[in-house]
Amino acid sequence: MNHPIRLAALFITSFLVTGALLSLAPGPLAQARRALAPSLAPSLAPNLAPVAQGAGRPAPDWLPPAWIPGTDALAISALAQHGPARGPRVRSRAAIVYDPDRQQVLFEKRADNRQPVASLTKTVAALAYASLNPDLNRRACIDAEQRPTRSGAISRLSTGDCGTGWDFLGAALVASDNRAAYALAAAAGVGVDDLVGRMNSVSAQLDMNDSTWTDPSGLEDDNLSTARDIARATMALSAVPALALAASSPWWDLHRDPHPVRRLGSTNKLLYGNRVDVQVGKTGYTDTARYCLTTLVRTRTGQRLLITLLGARSDATRWADARRIIQWAEDTDSNPTG
Repeated sequence: MNHPIRLAALFITSFLVTGALLSLAPGPLAQARRALAPSLAPSLAPNLAPVAQGAGRPAPDWLPPAWIPGTDALAISALAQHGPARGPRVRSRAAIVYDPDRQQVLFEKRADNRQPVASLTKTVAALAYASLNPDLNRRACIDAEQRPTRSGAISRLSTGDCGTGWDFLGAALVASDNRAAYALAAAAGVGVDDLVGRMNSVSAQLDMNDSTWTDPSGLEDDNLSTARDIARATMALSAVPALALAASSPWWDLHRDPHPVRRLGSTNKLLYGNRVDVQVGKTGYTDTARYCLTTLVRTRTGQRLLITLLGARSDATRWADARRIIQWAEDTDSNPTG
């Protein structure tokens, strides 16, 4: 498909998906999530052509894979641009701040340094799951294969628990449940190794050339990426409506037979309060990766802002960095000549 036709198809698909979202009847958030579930499968068609790792930055005419329907995916390529190193005071090891509507990197700090990214890995696991054209209502049961590789990893799921892809997706993105990330493989009808292979293929398609993945949860230190690459994954996540809805929800009802429904709260503190409108968000932590965050927000000035922070020394540092960036962007947006 040539580029003009491909672009037209992407915009038409986005228009149709947006119309479906707007047509949802008012009601509890859980009902809206369930109503949206069928929209994921028909909108995705896998098209994972091999892409060589280390192929360099995307060409100006780079386009997202066809299975990502939203127009936000078109903003991924501009993340290859380098932005200024002067800006807000950021204590995290690495950071990138991006305006997807202007397609401009506003600030970066060691944005291309490879390092462990903890549970930010789950954003790529969710994208890999979506790329498999899944039925979100397909039921699967947890077995021994869907066990996090690191002992002591927290999960609300046990061997023998059964649920749908919708349940596992929400638990992984909202509450950062480790076993739920593994269960995405079973929900898609593939093995865990297959899902990890898909994660690496999806990363290649998104030109995340500095990223490698070894497990879906992010517990392993061999899950390596950069702030710039994670920003690419975050933009892709925001372009798939069902994934974006899960990644922006303050809570999620986990249905796991034979147990009662359990409500899970989000790990994203930006969701609690009126400071910003969170459109996508994911946190992460391991002893090696330290505290990480990737999020797409709309500020009080109306500006959309993608923030990725890696390696903050503490939870407080992570949120302080995010809030300083938001305040800096609002001040700059309100007084651009400042």
